Amino acid sequence: MTRGVRTRLFAASIALILVVGLVSTLLLRREVATTVDARLESELIRAARVARLAVESAPHLDDDAAGVLAEQLATATGARVEVFASDGAPLGTSAGAQGAHDVLGQPEVRTALGEGTVGVARRGGRVVVATPWVRADGRRGVLRLAETTLDLQPAYQRLHFLIAIAAVVGVVVALLMTLLASWLMDRAVRDLSARTRDMAMGRSRRVPIVDGDDLGDVGIWINHLADDLDRGAAALDHERAILSSVLDGVSHGVIGLDADRRITVMNEAARELLELPTVPVGEAFIDHVRLPGLVDLVRRPDRPTAVEVQSPGGARITARVVPLPTGRGCLLLLEDVTAVRRLETIRSDFVANVSHELRTPVSIIRANAETLISGAKDDPRIADRLIDGMHRNAERLTRILADLLDLSRLEAGQYGLELAAVSARAAVTQATASLADGAAARGVTVTADIAPDLQVQADPIALDQVLVNLIDNATKYNDKGGHVWVEAERRGPRIRLMISDDGPGVAPRHRERIFERFYRVDPGRSREIGGTGLGLSIVKHLVENMGGEVGVEPNEPRGTTFWVEIPAATTAHAEDSPAI
Repeated sequence: MTRGVRTRLFAASIALILVVGLVSTLLLRREVATTVDARLESELIRAARVARLAVESAPHLDDDAAGVLAEQLATATGARVEVFASDGAPLGTSAGAQGAHDVLGQPEVRTALGEGTVGVARRGGRVVVATPWVRADGRRGVLRLAETTLDLQPAYQRLHFLIAIAAVVGVVVALLMTLLASWLMDRAVRDLSARTRDMAMGRSRRVPIVDGDDLGDVGIWINHLADDLDRGAAALDHERAILSSVLDGVSHGVIGLDADRRITVMNEAARELLELPTVPVGEAFIDHVRLPGLVDLVRRPDRPTAVEVQSPGGARITARVVPLPTGRGCLLLLEDVTAVRRLETIRSDFVANVSHELRTPVSIIRANAETLISGAKDDPRIADRLIDGMHRNAERLTRILADLLDLSRLEAGQYGLELAAVSARAAVTQATASLADGAAARGVTVTADIAPDLQVQADPIALDQVLVNLIDNATKYNDKGGHVWVEAERRGPRIRLMISDDGPGVAPRHRERIFERFYRVDPGRSREIGGTGLGLSIVKHLVENMGGEVGVEPNEPRGTTFWVEIPAATTAHAEDSPAI
C-alpha cells in the first residue's frame, strides 16, 4: 500500500468518524429532549387529574379557599397551579403563577372547556396543561398547571457535556483503531507486494498464504496466476527448444527480422555463412551484415525474390526473403551453394573435357575411314598407315571410356575393394616389371628400394593400378636418361610409398589441381604420349577408398615426388606377390 493510499484511507476514516459522531450526538440530544418533554407533559396531565379531584371535592371554593387549595396543589405537584371559573374569572393561583387576562382565548383552556378533555400547550419555555372541573353544586371551571423547562437546562448541559466527552473518546478510540487497522493492512499489503515482487524477479516461486482474509484470497489468486504463468512459460520454453533444435538442425541459414530490421532469431548455420563471431539478437541487421545484396533484399520484404551473393570468405550464398503473415517482419533464408556452383563448374568442365578428348580420336578414326573408303584401301602403304592410326585412336577411346567408367564407379561407391595384407615390396616389384619395357624404350632407369617386412592393408588390384599409374607417369614425363626411384617407409600406423623422378617437375601452381579430372600440366605432351588426363584422379579415389592419402611435392634438387600413404597391415604375414 503506497503512502498516498494510506493517507487517503486514514483521512476518509476520520471524516466518517466525525460525521457519524456529530450526527449521533445531535440525534441523541434531540431524542433526550423529546423524551424529557414527553415525560414532563405526562406527569403534568396526571397531576392535573389529581388536582381536579381535589377541586371538585373541596368543601368550599371561595377566593380564599381556592387560593389555599392552589398553593397546596402547587406544593404537592411542583407545578404552578391556577383555578379559573368557567367564565375565565380567577378563583385562586399559587405563588409564581403568571395568570392571563384572556384565559378563555388560550388553546389549552378552549380544549378543556369546549371538548371536556385535557388540553396541552407549549409556549415561553413552559408546558401548560388545562383540565375542566365540575363541582357537585353545579359550578364549573378550568384548572391549569404549568411547569417551565428552563429548570432542565443544567441537566441538558450536563447531558451535552457527557455526550461530547463520549463522542471525543469514541473518536479517539476509533482513530486509534483506524490507525491500527490501517497499519496492519499496510503491513500485510506491503508484505504481499514484496513477496509478489520477489516472485516476479525470480527470487521466489510462490506467495505464502498466512491469513484467510481477503488479502489471503489475493495471494491464492496470485499463486494461481503464477501457476498459469509457469505452465505458459514451460510450454513456451518447450516450443522455443523445438524451434531452436529445428533451426540448428537444418543446413540452411535462417534469420528472423522484425519490422525495424532487427535480428530476432538466427541459427548457427546463418552465423557461419555470414562469418559472424556471435549471434547478434536484438541488434540491427545492417550493423553486422555488410553485403549490399542482402541489405537491399531485406529492405523490400514485400517483393519476395532471391539473390546470390558472395561472403567475405568466398562462399556463394543464395538468399530469399519471406514476409511474415503478420506483416511485422520477415524471414531471411540462406543457402550455401558454393559446392553446387563448384560441381556445376566441374560438370561443365568435365563435359567440355570429355567432348574434347573424344573428339580428336573420333575425328581421326572418321577421317581415316573416309580416306580408306574413297580409295586409299587400294594402296597398301597408305592403307596400313591409316588402319594403324584408326587402331591407335580406338585404343585411346577404349582407355578413356575405361577410365571414365572406373572413375564413375569410384565416385558412386560401386568399385568393390577387398582389403588384405599385401607386401609392399612384391606390389612395387610387380608394377615395375610390367613397365620395364616402356621405361627402357624411353631410356629411364627405375630403381626400387623396399624393405621386405613392410606390409599394407590394401586391395591388391587397386594398389597395382595406383603404382603402375604413378610409376608410368614418372617415366613418361621424365627426360631421356632420367631416373625414377620407388621407396617406402613406415610412418606410425601407415606405410608411405614414394615415387620420385629427376624430370622437369611440376610447378607449384599446378600441384593443387593435378589430381583433378582431365587436368594436364603440359596438354600437348600428354596427348603426344597418349594420356587421358584421368589417371591421377583415379589414383586419388582408389587411395582414399582404401583409407589412405595421396599427395605431390617437389623432389630436390630436381623433379617431383608423388607419395601414397596406406594403413599398415594388421596381419603377421603377407603374400610375396599380390594376386592380380
